[in-house]
Amino acid sequence: MTTTAPTAHPTTVATRPTAPTALPQCLHARGQPTPPIQPMGPPPPFRAPSHAPPLARPPPPSPQESIDHSIHCPLYNTKLKKVFGNPELCAKAFPHSWAAEHFRANEYDLSIFTSAILHPDYIPKTTPTYAQAAGSGPEKGKKRNGTAIATEVAMTGNSKIKTPSSLPLASRRFYAPRYEPAPHPLALGIAASFPDIAAATLTESNCLLPKGFIAKVNNRGAVSLTGTNHDTPAESYAPYFDALTRRLHQSFPVGNNPLLTCTQAPTSVQLAIHSFPTHILPDDNEELFTFIKNSILNGKAVEIGAARYLNQSRAVRLTKQATSVVVSVNPHDVTILLPAIFLFSKWLKVEKTTQANCYTQSTNCYRFGHASARCTQKHPTCPYCALHHTRSAHRCQNPTCPKGGDSKAFSRCCRTFPPHCPNCGDDHDAFSRECRARPVPPPQPKAPPPSVEELSDASSDSEEGMDVGDDGRPVPTTPEAP
Repeated sequence: MTTTAPTAHPTTVATRPTAPTALPQCLHARGQPTPPIQPMGPPPPFRAPSHAPPLARPPPPSPQESIDHSIHCPLYNTKLKKVFGNPELCAKAFPHSWAAEHFRANEYDLSIFTSAILHPDYIPKTTPTYAQAAGSGPEKGKKRNGTAIATEVAMTGNSKIKTPSSLPLASRRFYAPRYEPAPHPLALGIAASFPDIAAATLTESNCLLPKGFIAKVNNRGAVSLTGTNHDTPAESYAPYFDALTRRLHQSFPVGNNPLLTCTQAPTSVQLAIHSFPTHILPDDNEELFTFIKNSILNGKAVEIGAARYLNQSRAVRLTKQATSVVVSVNPHDVTILLPAIFLFSKWLKVEKTTQANCYTQSTNCYRFGHASARCTQKHPTCPYCALHHTRSAHRCQNPTCPKGGDSKAFSRCCRTFPPHCPNCGDDHDAFSRECRARPVPPPQPKAPPPSVEELSDASSDSEEGMDVGDDGRPVPTTPEAP
């Protein structure tokens, strides 16, 4: 017996009769003429309905959004014995962190937490916005210009400001030469005690400048003072030069060869100008100074302090078509004249002069008589072993050197690698005083012994109130009984 499923009859749903819909304006009934197209004018301006609320701008982001949220993480300070942070804000900023899990499990006692802003080492740290992060990097394929943008200035506001460099020693030194150059008999005493004497003199003169000095006396008897403050030039002490010289004479009498008034040490730089035409230069150095001074002043607007011929022999200069002249200029004007200057309708090479004598030792070949700037040897020479490498690259060939010569430059470190002089070939380095190639300086004139008047003046303060015998020595006295 076969059964069949009953067929479903469609159900009819009664619907409410609707009114015939009107055709859109762009469609028209069949058989009716199409109306002519009207020209379209500009659209009417938009007018917000009267019942609509006014358009409001989105509120600016709160300042807390730019704060680094890592400061809210719990942190225990062992020194202060306090817990800093905010677990609730930390859980919102880092919902998947370990601290957030403990906060949601109510494992924190919020009463023991202190705000991270109250930490003594707290430094405000803000995260850059999207505009700052997007504009901080250079565009692809383009180089950034040297102008700093505002965001870079704001981000580098906490960086250290570069301090100006200190003044050189020559700018902080002044000296008093002797009337006739000769060694000073009291040089050691001046170098030891005159800095304190100079400081006391400046204090008596109501001087507010720094009073730290370093005193030295050279073999010509000149006394120099160098300020220890790196920012105070020697010209600041010029009003007190007379008082310092007067106190120097009172403290250390020199008899018939006094010291002249203190003057500032020369700070000018000597430049050599080459290829001057010989036929246009005067023979006298004084006329040469006026001639060169006007030419450089007109060409570069730089004033020179002195001028002289590099070769002082007039007979030798006349045999050449060009010669060199040495001029003294201010250190600030050196970059204006280097490396060349246009004078007399031609370019003339300009370079700094190098002071050297027979005792000058080059740091390239370690021979005597020239400086390193004028050394013609292309490869360096080691002063310890005379091989072709620098001084810092010298190493001992003994891997178990007792003085560590296998890891640093060291002379006479062990017997397995003795030194070798590059000048004479003996078993010593290039700095040895026993080298046969080292020039021997002439004997220095001995300082004359101080006269009786100088000794009496220098010791008058110490002998005051003492009994002096016939031989000038103090008479011993018996101490009084207590």
